[in-house]
Amino acid sequence: MKQIVKLTLIFVMCFSFITTVNASEVNEEISIQEIDQILIEANTPQSVIDTLDDEMKKFIYSNSGEDIEYIETTKEDSEGINMRASGYQISSNDLELSVLAFKVQGQNQVDIYPSYEWKTMVKPNGKNYFAYSVTDSYSVVPGKRSNQAWYRNRTNQAWQEGATMAYTRSQITGYEHQGITLGKPAGAGYIRGNAYMRVDIDRSNPVKKIAIAYVHDTSTSSSFSYGVSYGIATIGVTPSSSNVGYLNNIFYLNY
Repeated sequence: MKQIVKLTLIFVMCFSFITTVNASEVNEEISIQEIDQILIEANTPQSVIDTLDDEMKKFIYSNSGEDIEYIETTKEDSEGINMRASGYQISSNDLELSVLAFKVQGQNQVDIYPSYEWKTMVKPNGKNYFAYSVTDSYSVVPGKRSNQAWYRNRTNQAWQEGATMAYTRSQITGYEHQGITLGKPAGAGYIRGNAYMRVDIDRSNPVKKIAIAYVHDTSTSSSFSYGVSYGIATIGVTPSSSNVGYLNNIFYLNY
């Protein structure tokens, strides 16, 4: 019997294309100190810079370059999100969803970096799902997207570069990733994923929000599907949704 998990995420999505950029392709001549200076000149708070490892800094530089302005993001109170689910909600102590954002100088555009990071060891079954979507006040810029997955076996170990997460659905307001490229290790470990997209600001008074959803699916069934949309996102799993954990957050872009 097919059971359906439903959660409300307030966002919409619509068309498709493919382009990726790898953080390792950054100009080797630029130093981390130089990237730090770019972030400082972009008015990025030092407290934020201190949370970024070298690979994330390179990832930001490789995609956004130098002409950016930091945008503060604020997570919406989870009590204000109307969610209905028959699965289980993953603790934010175990899984962190976050967003970095920058205004593109001289353009009516925003660079957005949605990320997830497991704070506890997990063993994905090759069926996990990660998606992010802005409101329909924005639209993705063709060719301006990238992502990278990472893994490690211990918290004191450096992150190792994993696969590029497959784009399983591309929409006008965001993207979805699902399946083995989000991890199917032989044993449990720590995993994270960093994504990037550039969006056009299509309205003079935009609804400045982005939704992020992550699903940890350990079911053995081959029948599964997930979605993020403006309204209700449905997660269908056979035979039992008790094997599906989920976490979603909504962030404001304060600019």
